[in-house]
Amino acid sequence: MEGGGVGAIGAVMVVGLPLADELAAVFARANELLLTEETVSRALELITAAAQAAIPGAVGAGVTLVDAAGRKRTAAASDPLVEAADNSQYILEEGPCLQAWATGKPVLVEDVRTDNRWPEWLEDAGKLGLGSAVSAPLLAGDSVLGAVKVYAREAGTFNASTVELMELFAAQASIFIINVQARESAQTLSEMLQDALAGREMIAAARGVLMARYGIDEASAMQQLLTESRRDRKPLREISAELLSSTRIAGI
Repeated sequence: MEGGGVGAIGAVMVVGLPLADELAAVFARANELLLTEETVSRALELITAAAQAAIPGAVGAGVTLVDAAGRKRTAAASDPLVEAADNSQYILEEGPCLQAWATGKPVLVEDVRTDNRWPEWLEDAGKLGLGSAVSAPLLAGDSVLGAVKVYAREAGTFNASTVELMELFAAQASIFIINVQARESAQTLSEMLQDALAGREMIAAARGVLMARYGIDEASAMQQLLTESRRDRKPLREISAELLSSTRIAGI
């Protein structure tokens, strides 16, 4: 494949087209990559480069995939800063990207200095020089494969309009990733997506048990599962299975 494929996205994005046309141009280019030997890595590079170019003020973008055991990885990142911010979330088990994945809803952080939802991660984000962030879930029917996210250095860079753009972009990216899965001969991404789809039902069921048992919302239930996973050093899928098993035994 010729070089400069991802770099060429910038040229696509700066011509002032409406976002829908920009996305159409980007994903038409992406479809060409589906026939190459570098499909998975190049496809995800393209997605992150397109996200950064499409969202004004973004200093970096990335794609996080989560498998059935709750293991997270940054499958692509347009800047090392993205990887650092993501890794902090994975270690701390908190942050906007994980929240988007857990709830299936977009998450906006307008100012890391005044937000109080994830104290430890927000502190790390500030140390990294980040000011705001937006994460949008990668939806596949009722399942969430992960999230696409963008970061900015200045507070107030992103707002509700950014969230709408990211939702549109994430919807297109999800379709594209599923197409990659269908066409790619290598099994790495395919197995990860299959695991995510298979394990999602178990995690969702466990979350529902906690919501019913304690009268809490989706986000709080998911955070409780994540906290138990970190405390017990067990995969999220195992924690969910144990909860469901104990619930059946107790008849709750």
